[in-house]
Amino acid sequence: MDIEWEKARIRSQIREYRKLLTKEELLQYDKDLLEEFKAAVKADKELKKAFDSSRVVAVYKAVGGELPCDALAAYMRKAGKKTAYPLVKGEDMVFIGVKDPASELIPGSYGIPEPSCKKGIIDSESIDIMILPGIAFDPEGNRLGQGGGYYDRWLSSVPVDKRPLLIGVCMENQMMGLLPVSSSDIPVDMVLCI
Repeated sequence: MDIEWEKARIRSQIREYRKLLTKEELLQYDKDLLEEFKAAVKADKELKKAFDSSRVVAVYKAVGGELPCDALAAYMRKAGKKTAYPLVKGEDMVFIGVKDPASELIPGSYGIPEPSCKKGIIDSESIDIMILPGIAFDPEGNRLGQGGGYYDRWLSSVPVDKRPLLIGVCMENQMMGLLPVSSSDIPVDMVLCI
């Protein structure tokens, strides 16, 4: 089996599904993700410890039927955490702190909302938790992204012992039995599936 062909097939399949999602469904999924996170924090001692001690949480602004994490990001800010959003710079990605996504995010690379202010890059080793979107995940924590490799390159640049806790988030139909993986793919530490 050709790994890249299989990844492309899965991406195509999930993107077709996401086109069918309504705004109402996505709004509900946004709320459901927050509740799933709260339940996971209560049930998982390691996650609770990481959440309680975290200061900076990397999140994203959903596009194209991705699972929204707006409610989760707002919850993080209410809990006193700084939220950081990705900004694409050429082939790389950096994270910038954002207090008010409604006023501070503008359409950027690939139409993805990103910080309008290009200053205030957060040091990669300062990010404690990272919420990662994905096309698909599997029970081993393998993640299939959009195909640009931005998250994997960013994560590869951070020493393993300094990486944030990686939490993949997805909808139920995005969980696969086992994903095809390349040597450059970095798995997440846990997956929250709604």
